[in-house]
Amino acid sequence: MKYWSQSVKAFVVIFILYEVGGWLFVSTYERLDQLQLINGNHSQLADLLFQALTATAEVVLPILLLLYLIRFQKAYALSYVYSYALSTGLIQGLKHLVFTDALRPLAYFAASGVKWHLVAGLPIHEYNSMPSGHTGAAFFMFFWVAVLLRRWFWGLFAGLLAVGVAYSRVYLFQHFPVDTLVGAAIGVGSSALFYSIHYAKSSSK
Repeated sequence: MKYWSQSVKAFVVIFILYEVGGWLFVSTYERLDQLQLINGNHSQLADLLFQALTATAEVVLPILLLLYLIRFQKAYALSYVYSYALSTGLIQGLKHLVFTDALRPLAYFAASGVKWHLVAGLPIHEYNSMPSGHTGAAFFMFFWVAVLLRRWFWGLFAGLLAVGVAYSRVYLFQHFPVDTLVGAAIGVGSSALFYSIHYAKSSSK
């Protein structure tokens, strides 16, 4: 890890804090309480903010970052693609082959009688909850943003954006916190693996 930039190290610190805090949270509160604490504290501004954060992890921005790498930072492009493929493959494999019966909050709490906050016009999914694909994509992508920007405060900012995406998935009633914790670990693990391989190859030349 000696070749990791200050930005990447700052990003990883945010990731570790998120994982530690998140696992403490899910081990302390029942699922109903978790969702009421997060989804229950809502506002119109938060609706807009978290929809915007969620959108950063959808297909367009990761593809734009890939195009940027191909044009200006070609040395990282293949590692980025490999980490994207590994992260996406693992998440989709877990969703559809392992956790096939994992209900999302809308279906899980269908009989609870609780009135949840649902953003008007936003499609709410019911199945394939574990793990969170948006969160995996966010942590994967913002890891590489941290690689590119180098200064520690940009790594910190990238990490906070990734955490914001994870939080948005629960706030928007699309996932449970545990889904985002697993998704984040896959996204960071995939990126860190190929980032490390990239530098191992570079140093051996």
